[in-house]
Amino acid sequence: MLLFCASDAGGARELIPVIAEAKNRHIAFRVLCSPVTAPIFAAEKIDAEECTITSVDDAEHFLSEKKIHALIVGTAGEPKTEHELTAAAKKIPIRSISVLDEWFSFTTRFEDENGELGPYIPNIICVQDETAYTFAREDGLPAEILRITGSPSLAKLTGVARKFSEDPPDCPDILKETDRPTILFLSQPLRRAYGEGPGDKGTHGAFMGYHEDMVREDLAEILTVYRRDVRVLEKMHPSEGDKPPPATGANVEWCMEAGSHALWPLLWHAHCIVGMSTKALLEAGMLGRSPLSYQPNARDPEVCSAVRLGFAELITTKQGLEAALRTCLERPLRRGKLRTLPCANPDAASKILALAEECSSEKYA
Repeated sequence: MLLFCASDAGGARELIPVIAEAKNRHIAFRVLCSPVTAPIFAAEKIDAEECTITSVDDAEHFLSEKKIHALIVGTAGEPKTEHELTAAAKKIPIRSISVLDEWFSFTTRFEDENGELGPYIPNIICVQDETAYTFAREDGLPAEILRITGSPSLAKLTGVARKFSEDPPDCPDILKETDRPTILFLSQPLRRAYGEGPGDKGTHGAFMGYHEDMVREDLAEILTVYRRDVRVLEKMHPSEGDKPPPATGANVEWCMEAGSHALWPLLWHAHCIVGMSTKALLEAGMLGRSPLSYQPNARDPEVCSAVRLGFAELITTKQGLEAALRTCLERPLRRGKLRTLPCANPDAASKILALAEECSSEKYA
């Protein structure tokens, strides 16, 4: 019996193709989720149980009682269920595997309460490519536990993108409700993750130089002064709660989207795409779009996979964002050629599953 667990959205999306591969092979498995990832798994018709594990002892009891042979988890920026399960797996012992979904903040995902690497380091960490492998080693992860497998989620997107190019997805209703050009703003809870000012820290690290409220205020002011009728569709991160739109002029219609619409059709059909450091910018680039990564006064602008890999235009000033938005809004919607990455390996899910199968413990045989 395999156990999959993802409490963050990015981790869930990496595990979904691996779970699908396990299902195709008729391998027994269970899936644990959080309130954030429950709807993500449900949208893929994957049965997942909301997890109530709160300690390593709870996790050890669960793994033993359910006779789990191997553990495969996504990564999370905060100490969550994945950490408790990984520490418990070491005690039993059974193989533990973590699947990375980004090209930065490697050690942060595995540090303990004291900022040290220890109980939450799994037996194996799956990285996307040679670049991620190099960065992970430079960041302090042990080379002997790193495996280059490719990215299951980006492999899935590559297949979807080819289908879109031949048979485009229906335009989401939320984009058809108006004749105004729609700017898709990909929100993230950066204030919580990195703090809101110099000297602050959040759950993921030190202040980045900006946060989501700064970005949405700049976007609102630029579009209000522009005076052209536009719509902004702010797609909330799955972990974000409700919040009111920013103040804008009458020419700006600002809509909040909390997750009822699939991301990839929105990326395909939106007139302009603006984000900060989300991986969705990389996905937009793979779909042939030209997304904007707006990071005003960024301390480290390469804490963004799309920027680091050359799939998004980096903008660090309000004036730069204004110019880029004018260029985008004053031309017809444009899609370039589909782009792919070597890490979008169609065998990525199989490789990760093989790592779990090759060394399954005989403890529960």
